Amino acid sequence: MLPLNHICFPSDEITRIPLKDLGPSHGLTAGAVKMYQRFFELESVGLHRADLNGMLAAALDGVLAHHPDLKSQYGTLFYCRTQTHHGFADEDWLRCLADEHGLEGWDVNSLTMTSCASALAAMRFIQACDADGPVIVLTGEKAFHYNVARLPVGLLGELPTAALFNAGPGKWMLLDTRVRHMPRYYQNPDAMAAEDRRALQDDYLDGMIGFVEDCLRDYSDALRPDFRILPHNLNLPVTRALLRHFDWEDRCIQGDVQGLGHGYCSDIFVNLTTHEMSQPDQISPGTQLFVLAAGTGVTFATCLLERTDFN
Repeated sequence: MLPLNHICFPSDEITRIPLKDLGPSHGLTAGAVKMYQRFFELESVGLHRADLNGMLAAALDGVLAHHPDLKSQYGTLFYCRTQTHHGFADEDWLRCLADEHGLEGWDVNSLTMTSCASALAAMRFIQACDADGPVIVLTGEKAFHYNVARLPVGLLGELPTAALFNAGPGKWMLLDTRVRHMPRYYQNPDAMAAEDRRALQDDYLDGMIGFVEDCLRDYSDALRPDFRILPHNLNLPVTRALLRHFDWEDRCIQGDVQGLGHGYCSDIFVNLTTHEMSQPDQISPGTQLFVLAAGTGVTFATCLLERTDFN
């Protein structure tokens, strides 16, 4: 088990941009706007005013403000991302970011192999390594160009988060994690052969349902009957089909898909933080969340979180 100590999502620095104003960054035509509004119920996308370093620094600052003792410790910083070109490949920028925040003694790593499921995959990796020091998972990317800012099933936003693990008793305990790949669909849908794209439409929901069924079986020894579902912010029709299949509509804690869009790897941390702040009366010691994310690849990932009595 792995304690989750703190999550920072600097929501006050996010501006919700209406779809009609996203032409320069997301390449949306009037017809595309109507499609995203009608089928995926999108109204706006959250964008951050700073560059990549600035938005990630805002999230990291929030964690360090609550845990200043981290600067005198040794730990590991993971940056989870989807696009390899979203970082400054010719500069040691992540190392510099950590050093500028007083984390000179920390190791830094970047994870990208599982796309938008990378944060959950990192949690599985951290748990498997049985790390004995603090770990920060940093997420968030710039949706600055239409070639990387939209998916056929949703629009991408700039939502930086920083999640601190393994720094003493945590508010949440990570009980278990699972990850599964469907390697046939390693390409983005727009780049797939027509045959693979058609097959993906048939296999995606069935594959997700099968994966969730296996996770429920694997988690059964720890799973409480009143657990709740916290999914990512992507493809509302598929999410709702999954909820209907398991009769989970009343269990779901859905994030602000309509207002923020899909935040790459950040969704689960954004949604958990928002839920804690907006509905604290629904959270008490023993509350369990079944967290679900998916990424291109195709990768499915889940984790099981349980609220502790530590505040």
